[in-house]
Amino acid sequence: MRTFFHSRFRASHLDGGIESLLTPIEKLLVGPLSHQYVNFEAAHDSFQRGNGVFQDQAFSIPADHIDCQLVGNFELKDRVEEVRKSTWAAVCAKRPASFDGSLLRMASYRVEGGRLSIAASRTRFSAYVATRHPAFASEHPHEDRADPLGLTAIVLTADGKVIITKRSLLADQNPGGLYLIGGYAEPGESDGPVDIFNEIAREVEEEIAVGDVPRSEAVAIGLAYDPVFCHPELFLQMPSKSTAADILSGADAAPDRNEASELLFYSVDDLLDDNGPHKYAALTWSFIKARKFLQLHLR
Repeated sequence: MRTFFHSRFRASHLDGGIESLLTPIEKLLVGPLSHQYVNFEAAHDSFQRGNGVFQDQAFSIPADHIDCQLVGNFELKDRVEEVRKSTWAAVCAKRPASFDGSLLRMASYRVEGGRLSIAASRTRFSAYVATRHPAFASEHPHEDRADPLGLTAIVLTADGKVIITKRSLLADQNPGGLYLIGGYAEPGESDGPVDIFNEIAREVEEEIAVGDVPRSEAVAIGLAYDPVFCHPELFLQMPSKSTAADILSGADAAPDRNEASELLFYSVDDLLDDNGPHKYAALTWSFIKARKFLQLHLR
């Protein structure tokens, strides 16, 4: 991924206070949404208040059946814009190399006729930092979040393994936590279609130097809302033509390889087994969700 704080923010379910957020969410019914639009400005704030309006969405949609249309720029309201400026100034004072990159904001989505349609606009990383904390909804009940679209790739190797990354000990969040591969979708300079497959394929190549995922075999398997660093996240199964050994031998050439301190390879059965090798590990939210969506997808 293109780094902003030199790492992506995730939260372990073992961190203090986080487990209490995840427990009710994990109990939500996971099911497909058909013939309905979901607007995140209304949906996820209600969800965080506990009434379950925005639930996980499980589906199996080929990457070529994902349509994303980019229109315009998202702007924070005056009060929150001042928060963004002060928050970002503090960030830059602590980390002068921080980059306020452009991100793809998901405004709404629809699942219909075997296709996933996403309406999007541009936002910035600084807007995400200012609006991502769970308390934002209560602090600014009438304001919208930045809501960049996160992407998680479940990369399956040619010999039946799943690539697991262990986050760098230098990561700002969850050092040493188990993760998969991912980043944030980025908008183009001009309005129009955005190729979501290209966005997630770029992340895979940047993090582990794998560029042989066939578009025709990539499948979106779920959409959920991260309640810890608040934003929507799309999960995709991405089969590679390379073996685990091939990937391990070539991963050091990846430009963002330092985001992970270690690459691990689990069998699908081990990944899905509650008593598998990850049983006592610190797990990121996206790792937990990926397991659930993959289990539903493979039924």
